[in-house]
Amino acid sequence: MADLTATELAERLGVTRQHALGLLRSGAIVGRRLASGAWLADGDAVARYEIAARRGKGRSLDPSTAWGLLWELSGLRADWLGVSTRARVRRRVRESTAEDLAKAVVKRTVAHRYTAANAESAAAGLIATGRAAADTLGSELMSDRRRVSGYVRSGSPDEYAVSHFMIADANGQDVVYENTLPIDFGGDVMPQAVIAADLATSTDTRERSAGLRAIEDMRQAWLAAR
Repeated sequence: MADLTATELAERLGVTRQHALGLLRSGAIVGRRLASGAWLADGDAVARYEIAARRGKGRSLDPSTAWGLLWELSGLRADWLGVSTRARVRRRVRESTAEDLAKAVVKRTVAHRYTAANAESAAAGLIATGRAAADTLGSELMSDRRRVSGYVRSGSPDEYAVSHFMIADANGQDVVYENTLPIDFGGDVMPQAVIAADLATSTDTRERSAGLRAIEDMRQAWLAAR
C-alpha cells in the first residue's frame, strides 16, 4: 500500500492532524520522517492499525488476562489467573462475538516486521503462529512457511532478528511477535486460539476471515462443553 502524509492519515482515520502525528511519533503507526520534517505513514501499518482499532464490545484486556482468555478458548487451563479474573474471562467468552474477542486480546503483543534472508532458518527458534501454523486450525487456509510468523521465546524481536539475519522492514512479510506470556511455554506451535487471534489481525482478507471463523468455532465448542 502507498504511504500516506499526516494530513491523509488524519482524513482516513477521522482524527485531527495533530492526533495523526502523535500516532506516528509514538510508533502506534509505523512511519518515517523525511529530511524536511514531514511524516509519511506506511500504508500497511495504517491498515493494521485500523483492524486493531475497530470498535467492538468491551475493552481491551491486559496481557496476562488476554493470554488467559486465549488459553481458555484453546481448551487449556490458565493457572496464572485468579478465581475472579477467570470468571470475568469466561463471561467475556460467553457474551462476545469473535470480532470482539479478537479486539480484546490484540494489545497483548506487538508484531515486528522484517525481511528474512532464509525464512526456514529464521523461524527455527520461534513459537509458530498465524499463517505459519494455520493448518492446525483445520480450516481451508493452509500454513505458509515461506514466511516467518512466530513469537520469540525470550528477549526482544530485534535481538532475535539480528541473530537470524533478518532486516527490519515496515512492509516485510516476516513477522516476529513480542512474548508477553506470564508463563514459560515450551511448545513449538502456539495454542489454536492464539494462532486464530493473530490471523484475525492480518490485512489479508482470507487470513483475517479464517482467524475470526476459527475463534467463533472455538467459542461455540467452548459453550457446548459448559
